Amino acid sequence: MADINERIVAEADDRGGSLLVDEFLTLIEQYHPHDRPGIAWETLETYVEAMEGTDFGHTHDMDGFLETVDDRLVDGDSAYTADAFYRLDDDRISAYPRDWHDALGGETDLREFVRFLAAIDPEGESGADLGGVGRGVPEQVLLDAAGIVGRTDPETVKSRLEDLRERGELVEDADQHPNARVRLPENADNLRDSSIDS
Repeated sequence: MADINERIVAEADDRGGSLLVDEFLTLIEQYHPHDRPGIAWETLETYVEAMEGTDFGHTHDMDGFLETVDDRLVDGDSAYTADAFYRLDDDRISAYPRDWHDALGGETDLREFVRFLAAIDPEGESGADLGGVGRGVPEQVLLDAAGIVGRTDPETVKSRLEDLRERGELVEDADQHPNARVRLPENADNLRDSSIDS
């Protein structure tokens, strides 16, 4: 049986009854220690059991959780879609396809993540393919992917993004937007809404 990281259980519990399957799997993959891409099915089962026995104050109906994950599992070599989980090796599951792990595993430079994710749609509309709407890489997708695939603490990833933005090495549109789009400076033309210049 896998050891539990109490932070994962506490953060999942903080989300109350609105905890989504995607969020829970992402939390586990983000914070549970592992030395290979993805998490083991046994680890997922251990966290589901921990949530069923939680004493943090919320009741979590975990019935069907594992079935939902299983229903959404696709081959690890499949193209990325926001509503799929990826089978890596025989016993590993990830929120991201194998090619993301192969290309970016252990990468810490967020510019490389933006380059890779933007190339998913060379016409620049990658936001739709990555689960967002609009041009550029959705900030939350960038943060989650860099944290999970790059195996970096989410707070560190967020801090790196802010540093790169301040230095002009990454550009974001509408920073106050909860899921602003991020681009490399050379791809940042037309980020500004021309209607505000009139």
